[in-house]
Amino acid sequence: MSWFRWLRPPSVHERLARYNLRPDLLAAAAAMASDQRSDVHVVRLESSLTDSETVLRMMDGRYAGDMGLLVLTSERVLFRSRRSTGPAAFSVPLHEVLTIEGSTRKVSGTVRVITADGTLTIDQILGTQGEMLADDAQEAIRGEVRPDRDPLQVLAELRALRDSGMISAAEFEIRKSAIWRDI
Repeated sequence: MSWFRWLRPPSVHERLARYNLRPDLLAAAAAMASDQRSDVHVVRLESSLTDSETVLRMMDGRYAGDMGLLVLTSERVLFRSRRSTGPAAFSVPLHEVLTIEGSTRKVSGTVRVITADGTLTIDQILGTQGEMLADDAQEAIRGEVRPDRDPLQVLAELRALRDSGMISAAEFEIRKSAIWRDI
């Protein structure tokens, strides 16, 4: 049985376990379509978060020519570039967001955060993650309480990511096992 462990890549939870991250941050990292290259940026993100906010969703994307993490929390939408370890490229409190839109074309998505000051556009988002973030953001803006997600809906989203090639079959199986384990 131990040889099987060497054949499969470590899960997100296994890769990030040594950093003792907040549970909400770890859950959002496990839900995003990415690989170990994003781990260091997820770890650095924790220092940008306040104790009162909860990470709802995050993903890799590009803003103003820089790749980084787009993060939705219970209080704001922020983008942290991979190039710097300093402050976020932008941080917009949810009460200042007029609307947030997500769209997907083929395998790449875009999110537009519209405020009174203008529009922030984040592109090169894998799969339908941008649309999911926009839906979650609209719920958070309206102040709706997020019930526990239906495991079958989460599984359907994972299948869509696998079928579009955003995650490998092995990553799909690992995440599917985690869903069944949590039920």
